[in-house]
Amino acid sequence: MRLIERAPNLDHLQSLLREAADGRGRLVLLEGEAGAGKSSLAAAFSRAVPAETRVLSGACENFGTAEPLGPWRDIAREARWTLTSVSAGNWISLFSEVLDLLVGDRQPTLLVIEDIHWADDATLNLIRYIGRRIRNTCLLAVLTARNDDTPGQMRLRRLLADIPPAHWLRIDVPPLSKAAVLELAQQKGLDGEAIFSATGGNAYFVSELVDAGSRDRLPATIRDAVLARADTLSEADREVLYAGSTSPEAFAPELIDAICGDASRTALEACTACGLLVPAGDLFMFRHEIARQAIEQSLPPLRRRALNERALAYFRQCGEASVARMVHHANEAQDIDAILELAPKAAAEAGRLGAHRQAVRHYELALGHAAALDDARRACLYESYAFECHLTGQMERAITAQTNALTLYRALGDMRHVGDNMRWLSRLSYLAGDRKGADAFGREAVEVLEQAAAPAELAMGYSNLSQLGMLAGDAETAILYGERAIALVTTEDIARPEVLCHALNNVGTAICWREPDRARQTLDEALAIALDHGFQEHAARAFTNRAWVEIQLHATAAAEDILARGIAYCIEHDLDTWRDYMRGELSELLTFLGRWDEAAVAAQAVVDNQNAPALSRYPSLVALATLRTRRGEPTDALLQEMEKFLANTFEFQRLSAHAALMAERAWLGLTDGDAALAGLRQASSLCSEDAAGSMIGFWAHILGETGFAADSTGGDAAVIAMLNGRWQEAADIWTDRRAPYFAALSLLDGDSDALYRALTALEALGATAVAAHVKDMIRKRSGRLATRGPRASTQANAAGLTTREMDVLRLIDEGRSNAEIGARLFVSAKTVDHHISSILAKLNAKSRGQAAAEGRRLGLLG
Repeated sequence: MRLIERAPNLDHLQSLLREAADGRGRLVLLEGEAGAGKSSLAAAFSRAVPAETRVLSGACENFGTAEPLGPWRDIAREARWTLTSVSAGNWISLFSEVLDLLVGDRQPTLLVIEDIHWADDATLNLIRYIGRRIRNTCLLAVLTARNDDTPGQMRLRRLLADIPPAHWLRIDVPPLSKAAVLELAQQKGLDGEAIFSATGGNAYFVSELVDAGSRDRLPATIRDAVLARADTLSEADREVLYAGSTSPEAFAPELIDAICGDASRTALEACTACGLLVPAGDLFMFRHEIARQAIEQSLPPLRRRALNERALAYFRQCGEASVARMVHHANEAQDIDAILELAPKAAAEAGRLGAHRQAVRHYELALGHAAALDDARRACLYESYAFECHLTGQMERAITAQTNALTLYRALGDMRHVGDNMRWLSRLSYLAGDRKGADAFGREAVEVLEQAAAPAELAMGYSNLSQLGMLAGDAETAILYGERAIALVTTEDIARPEVLCHALNNVGTAICWREPDRARQTLDEALAIALDHGFQEHAARAFTNRAWVEIQLHATAAAEDILARGIAYCIEHDLDTWRDYMRGELSELLTFLGRWDEAAVAAQAVVDNQNAPALSRYPSLVALATLRTRRGEPTDALLQEMEKFLANTFEFQRLSAHAALMAERAWLGLTDGDAALAGLRQASSLCSEDAAGSMIGFWAHILGETGFAADSTGGDAAVIAMLNGRWQEAADIWTDRRAPYFAALSLLDGDSDALYRALTALEALGATAVAAHVKDMIRKRSGRLATRGPRASTQANAAGLTTREMDVLRLIDEGRSNAEIGARLFVSAKTVDHHISSILAKLNAKSRGQAAAEGRRLGLLG
């Protein structure tokens, strides 16, 4: 059937290809319902490109578990590429190699990948990698995808969210109009109204029904239409069609020969002639996946099983098929021995390539038949499955699997593995929000491993206790056990760089307050080890902790840079747990910096992800609840989730964040003050570092309570200044740290002018609830809230400038930009513009330079 109602789409694609040829590449998503004609549109566009354009294509297949990098293998074969990085297992290097092959020679290139909603994680990661770098290339990447609300579509949305908006666009492929269906049906003398009613304009359904050409009555379903078309083939040809239907991806004629005999070539041509199959280079595939499914599902179970047994035997003999493809046939053939042999191998390959969800599904398939295995092999399967589940944020499944492994190892009397599984359960319990369980498993793991003569596992057990100490704010414990772990792996003959990396990570974070420079150096060493060895989770931890250190030390620019790198790393490596945690850190940092709209967006993205583990959600809950409190917005659900999480944790960094928030809410009259002070005392009792606990003293002071202050040598400089009555000094320190909200709160200890300055800053931030509270403070202090007309300081000014306008004029005279002025005065750029406009009008000046000169002439500037 000819392409219809797609001219606008083709024109749009051709304009995008011209832009790509000029070095402005783009990723395009052709999206529509199943059967909308996305593939037909992509094929028509591919045929119409200029002769100098290179065209490459691949497709994702609907395996039970997708083959890692399946479409890219098609493309490599088509382009005759030899990918040197595949065997090395370094898939980031592989991604870079593929990108170089696509864009290195600057030849205009059209890349088409079909059915991306079925893509494996590794394929999505490679598309994400290319999409983030495509804009300045000569590459146009066209992806086709269904628009239904499926897990595949949700994964696709997450992928696109990680690609800059300027790098990609969506082209919708809508159903055919009623007029188009009537026209097509009329050409075959069919009932167009009935076809449109039955199909809703779905291009595939329409095409199948119209091409079937039945004048008697329309098939009731597409399955009937497909089977009716298959019935036109001879029995021998149908045998070939049945054999091909067992393969969800393109298949070689040799596969059909192995299943049906050497006479299959002629039958393949017959199947192609009738429109059910299409050639794909030297291979064949079904024109539509739904047609393949209709044929496959029509087979009797025993027949279907027999065909898959022959396919599996062929692939085992030829030795060229992916393990994932053999797993598919083994599963369909119900060959339990083959599943148990192949599924773990496929899972390991998927995990190595970063396709962790595919790895989970392969392990689940194997575990479904694991009763046939001995206890040791089953335990190993459970361990591997738990690890992949934990990487994808499925903590409950991970804990269940790890517990099953522990039970099996106990029955075997294998104490080395018993201890190591307890250590893993400690880590998983912590990630699930169960601090008590984490501590108990961690201690028991070390007790078992100290008796089991297992130095490598014991070193990791020590490092786990170090990590728990670090997370609890117990620097002494963190350093003690961290150094024990480091000593074991550096003095014993243990080649375990991941243990050294883990321990350095803990110790570096623990000494943040005592030795900040050494902390940075130690964490950088841990990160370097992780990156050099491809330890993905350890690298994510190092990024997380390195950013946390910079945040605590108020090195906000460095923190923002590290978080950007760390989040990008986690996105590219499919590490959702750590990505979400770092997004929470980013939201807290942006809140501190006064970039509240950005902070809310970052936090909301994590809070909306109900699959994120409790620990990963917590920083975003804190940030979002804080912002909503200050803006006077509802927070009940967020606070309830925070309190549920805290029921099982006794860590300073978690409790202190909650205590600070509740103190702020008490100050605003939103909760009980005594309860808030009790929360501050509880958090303070867990803190071993004066600098870390300074903010407890800050919020106690805001509530009018003393006795929480750190001494002048160990506490935070801004907090010490405020507690000692030097409110302007405190505000200046916060301003230098780019923290407008805390600068404004410091001014509340000052005179009336300071209160009005604080109010201006709070209003500029959008802190509606806090600004209202400060207005009440002003009324209680002076009996009224002054109008925003001229104050005494303004009237005394020769030009009638307000105090704030004088501040702006002085900074103009220093040559400061609007952005610098806004940062210095903790107001928005828009507010600075308003002040400058008023200054120019009052001084009758036409430029900033004239305003400064007039200010000096009038004696306003020294």
